[in-house]
Amino acid sequence: MIKEFDNKKFKMPKWMECTRRRVPCGRDDCPICSRIKKDRQRHIERGEDPDAAESVFEDVSRNFKEALQMIKKDAESKGFDVANIENIQEPPAPEEFPLWKEVKKWRDSALVFVDNPETGFWIYTEQVQDLSWYADTLTAKVYRQLCNKWHIKNNDDYGEFDYQYTKYILKECLGILKKSLRKLIRNDQEQRKELRPLLFVLIKLEKQIIKI
Repeated sequence: MIKEFDNKKFKMPKWMECTRRRVPCGRDDCPICSRIKKDRQRHIERGEDPDAAESVFEDVSRNFKEALQMIKKDAESKGFDVANIENIQEPPAPEEFPLWKEVKKWRDSALVFVDNPETGFWIYTEQVQDLSWYADTLTAKVYRQLCNKWHIKNNDDYGEFDYQYTKYILKECLGILKKSLRKLIRNDQEQRKELRPLLFVLIKLEKQIIKI
């Protein structure tokens, strides 16, 4: 059984919100933002694009257990036993999940619009910036939720702990993406033909994502 994430008993630490926000806190003492800065610098020094999907998933994999250790420590300080972190199994690669590949395909189509020179001044709007950021975030969080479900099927307690929280994050991302696309469709007559299919496919994927 998947246990409900009870915010009255244990709330995720505030710094966890920086894993999804387009504008995180950016503080050096934030466990997430400080790690993001270090990861970006490492990719730059290696001549890699820190925003590329390959770089993002490499960082997610590298920091997976480290993040869990921080969450567990925070939970234990409040009297909660979250999971046996040391025994957590490594989940399958994202490419092994058909739904993730569909979401990744949608994300790539969304970024084609964002990177298109004909997008014009819209590239500087909040809606396009949200589309770019949360398309990446949705892809990463779908993978995380698929991993949570995989953990649950493999009798791993951690999957139950994170499942409801990630479901909440997915709903937030989907809501922001739909709102951004609808506003762009209303205000951009020339790009409407490209944007409508993006919204249609997203709504179709939403039904599958929420059911994970």
